[in-house]
Amino acid sequence: MPPDKPQGKHAPSQDVDKIYLKVAKALAMAAETSEPYSYGHSERVARLATQIATQLGCPDELLRKVELAGILHDIGKIAIRDEILFKPARLTPAEFNEIKRHPNVAVEIIRPLDYFNDVSPLVEAHHEWYDGTGYPNRLKGEGIPLGARILAVADAYDAMTSPRPYRNRFSEEEALQLIRDGAGKQWDPKVVDALLEVIEQESKILQSLVVES
Repeated sequence: MPPDKPQGKHAPSQDVDKIYLKVAKALAMAAETSEPYSYGHSERVARLATQIATQLGCPDELLRKVELAGILHDIGKIAIRDEILFKPARLTPAEFNEIKRHPNVAVEIIRPLDYFNDVSPLVEAHHEWYDGTGYPNRLKGEGIPLGARILAVADAYDAMTSPRPYRNRFSEEEALQLIRDGAGKQWDPKVVDALLEVIEQESKILQSLVVES
């Protein structure tokens, strides 16, 4: 029998992408297992962030980064104590400082995986504020990677419209108004506008489906 054809050292790029997407989802699932009220949050954020990035006309490579960062952004919460994550009352300053560790912890978790090197800055910066008062590095405006600015808006919207131990969920209208109010302060105004466009388009699709049914 002829010898087997030699195999390349690396899987085709598409296969590698699929493998690491599964790795990212597994890490997110592990984190959400310890924070069950947020189950599905990471995948919803990844989906919405990708829609926002598409609305902004971002290139495919940034869409890939945004999707992965959306899935991975909260995996650092696996290192936060349950009594803080599930606290039904306002956090103390010390407890909030503990929560603020999670972007850096997430980066440390994925650091050994070189594939995620270009995703780490988005994960690390998803709690930076447009006016420079966020964390962990107090980046400001265009100094925050665009992917992180997109992720911040998607994360905020999904968090607001989901229940938390310390509050009920906000309605879609309430959440959108809060995000509008924070444009230019917490969030990039053009990313906020893109979110509003995405939500409006989805609303029109749902309305058309109701009419057709």
